[in-house]
Amino acid sequence: MAKMNFLPAVTAENYFDPDIEMAYMGSTQVKNFMRCEAAELARLKGEYQPAVNTAMLVGSYVDAHFEGSLPVFQAQHPELFKRDGTLKAEFSRANDIISRMEEDELYSLLMSGRKQVICTGEIAGVPFKVKIDSLLDGNTCTEIVRRFPETAPVMGLCDGAIVDQKVMRSLEDVWDGEERAYVPFWRAWGYDVQGAIYQAVEGHLWPFLLAVGTKEDAPDLQALHIRDEILASKLAEIEDAVPRFQAIKTGVISPRRCEHCAYCRATRKLTRIADAVGLGTSYGEEED
Repeated sequence: MAKMNFLPAVTAENYFDPDIEMAYMGSTQVKNFMRCEAAELARLKGEYQPAVNTAMLVGSYVDAHFEGSLPVFQAQHPELFKRDGTLKAEFSRANDIISRMEEDELYSLLMSGRKQVICTGEIAGVPFKVKIDSLLDGNTCTEIVRRFPETAPVMGLCDGAIVDQKVMRSLEDVWDGEERAYVPFWRAWGYDVQGAIYQAVEGHLWPFLLAVGTKEDAPDLQALHIRDEILASKLAEIEDAVPRFQAIKTGVISPRRCEHCAYCRATRKLTRIADAVGLGTSYGEEED
């Protein structure tokens, strides 16, 4: 895209650098802005750093293994290890998940594409960057169908596929506080948003697949296809939303606060005395 030539080039080394994050939108930014505009702007400006929990580190550990950068990841995160130098239980379990993934033929084929492929493009005139875990070519798609004929409805006619790897607690539905209902985990965590952005920026309407492993005692595996009509509907929402998010990043408009997230709780200023009745409802607490 010629009109993007003035933007800095995105590489594996600078992908998460602050100037690159400000120059380009990404799927994580979009999902974060959808949750709380104020928190995401503060994160991008370096004024707020969300806590990194063990669940996130386990997912990053597995990603680093398949990317081929696990030794570097381990060196950067000494908190993975106990005092005696052995891995903590959560990351020993991550090795079990990796073994389960690599022992499965279809899962291994899905993860056999070009790794960590960086693409840039535009959505609604806003520059975007994505990093694809495994980008399959047509030959690999054909081989998958040959070995696993039941994949033909998804893979049979495509020249490639976009695969994103996920490590989840389980494959069970997740409670959504806004919808006040249990929804599929891929929708709860915005993986349909991610898929729509990946398709649009990569430039082909290739199938968007999730290669999922779980953290259960006996790790489960699943290969999921998020249908194109779902992604097209989500892309329309994204196209409506991202000009506002870009205007927030560039300081044209002020971000909204959600008043529910950790950032908003930590930065809330008291301006009134609230009625105690209905306080939980006002602050959006979820039911069990």
